[in-house]
Amino acid sequence: MQCNQQNLFSLKHSRISAVLFCCVLFLTACDEKKELLVTPPKEEQKQTEPARDGKLLRRALYSALTLHSPEIKNSDQMHILRDLSEGLVMLDRAGNAVPAVAEQWQSDDFKSWIFVFRFDLKWSNGEKLSAHDFVRSWQQLALSDNPLKQYLAFLNLENAQAVLAQSVPVERLGVSALDDRTLSIRLDKAVPYLPQMLAHVALLPQYLSPQRNTNQTPQFIGNGAYRLRQQQADLFMLEKNPFYWNPTQAAFEQVSYQQIKPNQSVDKLDWVDNPPFKNERVMYFPRLCTYFYEFNFKDPLLKQNAVRSALASMISVPDIVRNDKSMLPNSVNFLPQNMQFEQEREWQPTLVEQLLLQNGVTETNPLQLTLSYDNQGVHPLIADWLIRAWSQSDLIRIKPEALSYKQLLEKRAAGDFQLIRSGWCADYNDPSAFLNLLYSMSPDNKSAFSHENIDKLLEQTLSPEISAQERTALYQQVTLLVQQEKAVLPIFQYMKPVYVHDSLAGYDMNNPTEVIYSKDLFRQPQTKPTDTAQ
Repeated sequence: MQCNQQNLFSLKHSRISAVLFCCVLFLTACDEKKELLVTPPKEEQKQTEPARDGKLLRRALYSALTLHSPEIKNSDQMHILRDLSEGLVMLDRAGNAVPAVAEQWQSDDFKSWIFVFRFDLKWSNGEKLSAHDFVRSWQQLALSDNPLKQYLAFLNLENAQAVLAQSVPVERLGVSALDDRTLSIRLDKAVPYLPQMLAHVALLPQYLSPQRNTNQTPQFIGNGAYRLRQQQADLFMLEKNPFYWNPTQAAFEQVSYQQIKPNQSVDKLDWVDNPPFKNERVMYFPRLCTYFYEFNFKDPLLKQNAVRSALASMISVPDIVRNDKSMLPNSVNFLPQNMQFEQEREWQPTLVEQLLLQNGVTETNPLQLTLSYDNQGVHPLIADWLIRAWSQSDLIRIKPEALSYKQLLEKRAAGDFQLIRSGWCADYNDPSAFLNLLYSMSPDNKSAFSHENIDKLLEQTLSPEISAQERTALYQQVTLLVQQEKAVLPIFQYMKPVYVHDSLAGYDMNNPTEVIYSKDLFRQPQTKPTDTAQ
C-alpha cells in the first residue's frame, strides 16, 4: 500500500484549506512499507560518534527547501521562514503566544487592537523595520496569488473578504500604522484569541524596500534570529542575525537546513521531521490535529442522542490505534488532549440494545447506516474496525462506502452522508479553533449540528466583559455539552514523529503547535563513554 499524502489532509472548508497544510506522514500501514534505516545501538553510538559541534545546528527536511510561502506544502517547510522572519508575536516552547516584534498589545472590545513595537527594530541588512512594513506586507499578501492570503479573512480582518474579492481598495484592509512603532488592527467581529492567531507564517513581514534592485535575485532579508548566509538547491546555511532585537537568544551560531532522501543516513543530523524509520531517537510530539467521524444531524435517527450514544459506546478507540505512537487515542471529544478538561474523560456504561429499542430500532427494523471514508491509506482499516464493532449488534446494519478523497470532500460539502470520515488541524492553540466548528452558523459546520446552549456559550466567549478564566470556564461547559451530545465520534489525535539527537535541549515534548524555533534549541553537555580498556 502506497502512502497517499493527499488523503491524509484534514477536511477543511475551502476558504482556508490552502492555509493550514494538514498533510500527515504518520500511519503504520504506510510506514511498514518504507525502508528502515539501520542505526547502531545507543551504547555503540556513544563510543563511535564524534562530539557534536556546539556552534552548528543541523536540521533536515524530506521536502524541498523554500523561502517562498506560496510553495510551502507542509508544516516542516515553515521552520526556515520562522527562523529568518518574526511576526508580531511568536510562540514559546509550550506553544503559547508571547511578545516578538510587538512588545505589548491591548484591546477594549477585542475588535480594535493596538500593538506597540519594540525600540530600534531592524531588518537583517540593518535597515529600520517599522509598523509601516507590516501594513505593506499584509496589503501585498492580499493582492498576491499566494493561497495564504485567505488567512487574512480567517483572522476576521476588517474588509478582508471584500479586499480579496477586489471589490474595495487594499487600503481599506483593517491594518494601519499610527506611527513607526504602533500598529492598529481592526476586525469585523470580536476575537479575544487574536494574539494566538498572529504567529501564523502567513503574517510574517516581507522586505519590500523600494531601493531593492528588482533586476537581480536578492538575498533573502528577514528580521528573525537568523539570516541567510548561503543558499543552494538542497542546502541553506543560516547565521545569527546581528541586528535581531535579542541577539543573545540563539545558542547556535549557525543553522543548516538540508533536503534529504528517505533512505539517507541521519547520523550527522540533529533534527529531522517525519523520519521514515523508528528508533530510540524518534520522539512523538502532539499536533493540533484530530481524526473523527461526523454524524449527519439531518438524518432522523442519527439526530437522536440515544442512537449516537449507542454507536459511540460500542467503540473502543484504544483498540483501534493501539501500538501506533503516531495516533493518540481520543475517545471522548475531538479536542486535542492539551485542551481537554478532566471531566471530559469520564466514562459511563451504556445499554446499547435498550437505547436502540427505545428509539424504534428492532431486528425487523434495524438501524441502517452508510459509512463513508477514504479508500486509501489507513482509512479503510479504521472503517473496517468500526463496521465490525457495530455489526456485533443484530440491530445495526452498516454499508461501507469507500471513496476517493475528492469524492469524500464533495459529499461532506454537500451534506450527502450519514457517517463520514473527517478531521481538523487548527492554525492556533486555543479551544475555539475546534469548538467553533460546532457553532450552528459556522461555514465549516457540514453536519448540521445545532445546539442552542452551545451557540450561546460560544458567543459569550467573545465578550470583552469576561476574564480569561471565565472564558476557559465557558469552553469547559461547551466541551461537556459536546461530550454529552455525542456531537462527533472522535478516534485519535495526530502525533508527529521527529528524530532528535540526544544532545539537543530547549524543546517541550507537550508543545502541540509543531513550531520549534532554532533559537530556542541548544546543545547540552554529553557524558563521555567510560574507557573500559585495561
